[in-house]
Amino acid sequence: MRRVWITRKGSGGVTLFFCGWGMDERAVQHLTGEDDLLVFNDYRDISEEEAPALDTYERVRVVAWSMGVWAASVLLNRWNIPVSESVAINGTERPVDERYGIHPRIYLLTERGMTEEGRDKFFARMLSGEDEVRRFEANKPRRELDEQRDELRLIREQSARQRPEWGWNRAYVSGEDVIFPVGNQRDWWKDRCEVIALTGGHYPFYVLDKWDMI
Repeated sequence: MRRVWITRKGSGGVTLFFCGWGMDERAVQHLTGEDDLLVFNDYRDISEEEAPALDTYERVRVVAWSMGVWAASVLLNRWNIPVSESVAINGTERPVDERYGIHPRIYLLTERGMTEEGRDKFFARMLSGEDEVRRFEANKPRRELDEQRDELRLIREQSARQRPEWGWNRAYVSGEDVIFPVGNQRDWWKDRCEVIALTGGHYPFYVLDKWDMI
């Protein structure tokens, strides 16, 4: 796994953001906020990941998107850090699952079709409209295709073995999400936390474009 400090004053509040599959810190580089920001991505191996040092902060907030919801849940159950609030966006703790996640058959088709062209099609399907497709050029990750393909496979394998649950405060679900089935998300979260409906597609950060909106 990779972690990058975007803002680091060392006091007050800090947001831990867990990216979706294939992403890097560029996914949220345009979001504004007062708190420090630590971004996690690349979940090929999260087995030995140590907790960040957060002793100087008064508030620790977790925001996780897509596959990052599962990764955050695994790690938060392992790490002994005081979390003030946890927010899930367009994902569940069962990322590859017929009932609560992406259907395993669809997931495997995505994995096997992950070429340069396949990746571009996937990114386009995350977005809502041509304007978002144009804007996403500035937020597109700069990662190698081979490692993204490996990450897809390894998330599938790890999530079959590690099936965590964490005490989330709320979950956002975008009504036009065609990546992570909307009904499956709602079924997972309905008895676990508050569910808030969003407009738009799987990538929500042109709707939620400030940290204090999340």
